[in-house]
Amino acid sequence: MTLRTHLFAGAAALAMTAAFTPAHAGSYISVQQYGAHNSFGSAQHGRRNRLTIYQQGYANDAVGTQTGVRNRMVIGQQGRRNGANATQYGRGNIVGIAQFGRGHTAITSQDGHGNAIGVIQARRGNHANVTQIGRGNVSVIVQD
Repeated sequence: MTLRTHLFAGAAALAMTAAFTPAHAGSYISVQQYGAHNSFGSAQHGRRNRLTIYQQGYANDAVGTQTGVRNRMVIGQQGRRNGANATQYGRGNIVGIAQFGRGHTAITSQDGHGNAIGVIQARRGNHANVTQIGRGNVSVIVQD
């Protein structure tokens, strides 16, 4: 490639990065996927939200949506055919989902301030659905 081609490619990459970078300061998304056919989706609106998704196995799906300020979300899945969908509205909410094995489903929703959800599922075929509305709610689900 010529220098001119490198410059055009660099400018195009910079333009695409600017177009896809969230306009809200301090928000953060981190995704790592190692196995085949894993998929994720995410959306953030607000400031200083943090979303981390890790999937290692096969055919895992994860979706994280955050609206507000200083919400924290971590989804880690190993195994296969696990699904997680987490939604946060408000301020200072925390959710952590860990799924091992296969065939698990976790759905969480938080609307308020200072809520916390923890979901741990192992082996196979567990389903968890948690909704929190208000302030200061804490939910922990452990299934084997």
